[in-house]
Amino acid sequence: MCAVERRSRFVHLDWLKTGEAKPLAMQLIRRLRCVLPRVHSLTPDRGSEFAWHWLVEDELQIPVYFCDLYCAWQRGTVENTNGLLRQYFPKQRNFDTITPQELQAVEDRLNDRPRKVLGFRTPREVYYASLKRCAS
Repeated sequence: MCAVERRSRFVHLDWLKTGEAKPLAMQLIRRLRCVLPRVHSLTPDRGSEFAWHWLVEDELQIPVYFCDLYCAWQRGTVENTNGLLRQYFPKQRNFDTITPQELQAVEDRLNDRPRKVLGFRTPREVYYASLKRCAS
C-alpha cells in the first residue's frame, strides 16, 4: 500500500499480503488514525482494492473522492509516485520477494529525495515542518 501526502509528497509504504479491499481499508485506517487531525480527504485510485472506501469514511469521518475514469491528470501526485516506485520495483518484479527492510529503505529514499515542486526540499523536510507549524 502506498499513501502520499499531497502537499509534501511524503510517502508511506506498507506491505499487504493481499490486494483485497477490506485488509487495505483496515490498514489505511490504522495508518491514518495517528495523523487524523491533518487528514482532510482521501483520493484513491479507482481500483477494486478500494471497494471498502466507505469503511474508511465511516471510521475516520473524512470524505473519499474518486477521480473521473481515464483522467490520470486528476491524480498527478499518485501517478508520479507510482513512476518513482517503478524505479525500485519494476513491473516484472515478484512482489513476494520484497522484504520489510527493502520497503522501508525505498520509503526513506523517496522521502529524502529533493523535489523540484518543493523548491528542492525533501518531502521529509516539508512534512515535518508542517507538523511543527500545526503544533505551535
